[in-house]
Amino acid sequence: MFKHAWNIVLLVVAVTLVLVGLVTFLLPIPFGIVLLLMGIAMLMMVSPPVRRWFHRLRDRNAFVDRHLTNIEPHLPVSLQKILRPDNAG
Repeated sequence: MFKHAWNIVLLVVAVTLVLVGLVTFLLPIPFGIVLLLMGIAMLMMVSPPVRRWFHRLRDRNAFVDRHLTNIEPHLPVSLQKILRPDNAG
């Protein structure tokens, strides 16, 4: 029960971050991209369809895959596990 409620809270926060990130994306200070990426990462933690979409995007786009491969070692272990291509969920 608690885990289900926690997933709902994370989902609401993630969607909020994505929406605020989209709104602030074009501002002079590039804070929108940070919010957008945080929201997508949180969505990937609680939503298997989002995780599958992201892994398909990574499989089909060499640019995205190359850059994610470069930044993965610098991310927290929990995000590394989610972003790893063999973890399509």
